[in-house]
Formats: sequence, structure tokens, C-alpha cells
Amino acid sequence: MNVFDRLVPGSAQVGAEEYAARTGRPGLGAALAELSGGDLEALAGTPAFDLVRAVAIEAYYGDYATPGYTGQTGHEAIGFTPPQAVRLRKSWEFLDERPVPYTGDDEADVIVVGSGAGGGLIAAELGRAGLDVLLLEAGELHGAADHTRFELRANHRLWWPARFVEVAGDRPLALLSGRCVGGTTVINTKVALRAPDEELPFALGPYYDRVEAALGVRVRADWPPSVHLVRRGFQALGADLKPVESYTDYTCSRCGSCLQGCPTNAGRNTLNTWLAPALARGEIRLRTGVQADRLLISDGRVTGVAHQGGVARAPVVVLAAGALNTPQILRRTPGFPAFPGTLGLHPARLVYGLFDTPQDCHMVYPITAHCLDFQRDFIIEATTIQDPVAFAASLVDAAGLPLWGRALTEVVRDYRRWAGLLVMANDLNTATVAPGDVFRKSFTALERDRMSAGLAFAVRALEAAGAERVVWTGLCTSHVQGSAPIGGVTDGSGRVEAVEGLYVGDASLIPVSLSVNPSLTVMALAARVADAILERAPG
Repeated sequence: MNVFDRLVPGSAQVGAEEYAARTGRPGLGAALAELSGGDLEALAGTPAFDLVRAVAIEAYYGDYATPGYTGQTGHEAIGFTPPQAVRLRKSWEFLDERPVPYTGDDEADVIVVGSGAGGGLIAAELGRAGLDVLLLEAGELHGAADHTRFELRANHRLWWPARFVEVAGDRPLALLSGRCVGGTTVINTKVALRAPDEELPFALGPYYDRVEAALGVRVRADWPPSVHLVRRGFQALGADLKPVESYTDYTCSRCGSCLQGCPTNAGRNTLNTWLAPALARGEIRLRTGVQADRLLISDGRVTGVAHQGGVARAPVVVLAAGALNTPQILRRTPGFPAFPGTLGLHPARLVYGLFDTPQDCHMVYPITAHCLDFQRDFIIEATTIQDPVAFAASLVDAAGLPLWGRALTEVVRDYRRWAGLLVMANDLNTATVAPGDVFRKSFTALERDRMSAGLAFAVRALEAAGAERVVWTGLCTSHVQGSAPIGGVTDGSGRVEAVEGLYVGDASLIPVSLSVNPSLTVMALAARVADAILERAPG
């Protein structure tokens, strides 16, 4: 039997081999050779197994079909028929797209590296104040008109390629983040929570107020039936779900497309809230396809940024490339002082309960409720489900190994009947980062206890709500923080004390691993950084 079909039954028929050839995935040929005719049980979880399984899942559950194929597609097999996906005429030309790097030299008053929750806001605020701002972004510009319910294309255009944390004694932990103008705010769930006062050693009240007003943060009490269903399980265990606050406006149609980019702009982000107005007014300059390499420093002052296509010069530089990239840029900079650069991960997993009726959690606003009853250890958000590729790819068995074969397709076949809970555990800022996207973590006994307790509670809550079966995913995170923190690398305003003119303006600043989604806190910190830069600006 074809190795693709052994891993994901049905994938060979739709054209997995052709899909694999088009993706040009490095190392795929060697991986196929290693798996062909091999004992897949013994190879499960190896890099070769993971790579071939991922490609097979993308082909089948990404709804690929080779020309002339007339059988059932992956989406048809699982009933994935949201209106945006059904009416979409899929073109697979994006598989042939390759990033076009920017080449050229520039000068400005201020350079901002990264356009996400921190950098996008900072660039717009400084541009509005009259400074000549150059914004450098590794990804491309894609507005709402480009966003469709096409999971694989969104992954290709909006998401950073897969990166992982090497976890001592365990499977790798997946790192999820955006690579586009607007960063992860373009493809997140828009949950807007202030950090508890006891978790931050400084106050951000006025900055939270300012950011919330700009984003139009509101309470999401418009729960779908699936939330009311699982709430019964929480209440049976003496806990409860409460409405979340989010940066979504009242035109939100609850279509479920958040992770592929909001197609209506109802989901707010740094692009449509700050950057689009700034660009339309000519207040900032944007360069996309810029991969920052290192800072330029002379006599204790920052003078610019070297990137793969040239040099950008300015007396003020704001590093806002994200908590994974900012410390790597600093470490690649000759002469920059050594610093710990440790990360908080806020490790998460999705836990799914199978109910006897369709829950259709793919056609709701993904997160409308949360349980804060155990906030010292973990938080649970409800209800949600990933789109088919991510759902299938992230599932693991009881031993923590990737689900595959008939066991996988049997779970995904019931896609519409699964209701998911997102479980996020508190951790310590002890993961390490090194140039070359090398990330490592050794969880303590306390951290493992928190993750286990969160998983166990989610399983019991779903079962108490009537779930006939429960499955879950491996560990992942989109909440990395703390790699160049206030009080360590920077002062309270994000200014790097060791280098004049240099600031940090992203999640790297957060000195502890927050118990809540950090995006609102990152934006509040960014507003504080912008004010600090303007206070020191000439004139």
C-alpha cells in the first residue's frame, strides 16, 4: 500500500504524491524512502514519519484533488462545508509561490522591525506624531479581501513556517505565529484579557484603556449552543464558564474564519486598526519581505538594521519581531551584551469531546467563554475546533504519539460532532532560544502537574457534559513571551539601557509568563513604548 495511504487512508487517491511534489518539502524524498515498506508502528513519532504524515494530511484534509479526480474529497468526507469554503473556487497556484525578498537601502527617523501586536501599533503612533517611520516586515501584506476559508493557502501566506521547541523527555512543542503585516493579530482569536495585577510588576491601566478603545473591545456573551452544552459539564464539577472580552466588532458573523484571517474586518488587528489608516495617510513607509539579520551599533548607539537585502539606517530602532525572533536578532548582533533570553511558553493543548449531535464548532466565533476558576494553574477556553488540516495534524494517542491510519480518519470523520476546549497552563520563563530557531525546554514537576491537571479537568468536564469519547492534541503555543524582559534587557519603557536609541516593543518585554492571552498586554506595552520614544524625540 502507498505510504501516504497507510498514514492517512484516502490521501493517495486524491493525489498526495502530486501534492507532495508541488510543495517541494525539503527532506521529503529521504523520509519517504525511510518509511516505504517499514514498520510504521515502530517509526511513529520520528522526524521522517512526522513529515510524511503532515504532507498526507495536508493533501487529504486540505481538500486537494488531482486533475480528473471525481471521487470524494477530504472535506466532503467529513462534512466540512462552511459557506466561505463551499463557494470558493480553489486554485493551488499558491504552492508555487516563493517569498520575494526586499532589496534596497533606506534611511528614516525610526525603524520598527515587525508589524504585529507591538510593532504595528508603535509604528502607527510614531508616524501619526510626525516622525519618519520605516516599518520592516518579514511577511507580506494581505488585507481582508485576500482572506478566504482556504486553510492551506492561509498557512502558506499568513503563518510562520512550523517551528518547534525541543522538550526534554517529550514530543516537540509546536510554536504558532503569524508572518504577515499585522503579525499574529491577523490570525488569532481576538481574546482581549488584561493581565491580573499580581502578575505584572507595573501598572498598565491607562494604556489598556487606550488600546481597548481603539480596538472596540466588547463582551462576547453570544454563545453558540456548544458552549451551553459543555457548560453543564463545568457546572457539574463545581466550576463555570464566563463570557470573554474580544476585539471583534458587532458585524462579526461568527463564520469561524479567524485563523485564516477575518474576511470582513470584523476581527480587529493591528493592520486594520492602526497600520491601514497610517499607510493610507502616508504617515509610515512599509517594506515587506524583509528578514532582519542583526542590528548596527557604533560607539554604544544603534545606527540601523542589516537585513538580507540591504541596510536600513536610523538613530532609533524598535525591535518588535516577536519573542522568538527578537532575541535571535540581538544575539546575532556583534557586541551586544549577553543576556539570558529565556522564554515563557504558556503551553496549551486542545481537548475535544464527541457528542451525539453536530456541534459545528468550525462555524462559530472560536472563543466566547472561559473558565478562570483555576487561574493559578490553568485556564480553559470554549468552544472551538481547528480547521481540518490542523485538527488532524495535531491529534495524538494516549501515549502522546501522532494519531495515524484508520485511528486518525475515524476521529476526523466525525469532525462536526467534536466540541473543543483550549487548555492553557501557567509555566516558568525557562525555555531557551538560540540563533537558527533553536528552542529548548525542560518542564519542572510543577509545570507538568499543571498541564496534567488542566487536561484531566477538561476530560472530566466534557464527559460530564455527555461526551461519548474524548481526544486531545499535542502541546503547542502562540503565547511566547519574556525573552528580552523589562527589568532584564530593558527599562520600564522598553528602552535597552546598554544601547542608546534601541527599544524592544513586543511580547519579549513581558517579565513573567501570563496566565491569560497576552495580545492585549503586548499592545498596552507598545503604547507605553511609543510614548517613551516620543518623549525623547528631538523637538
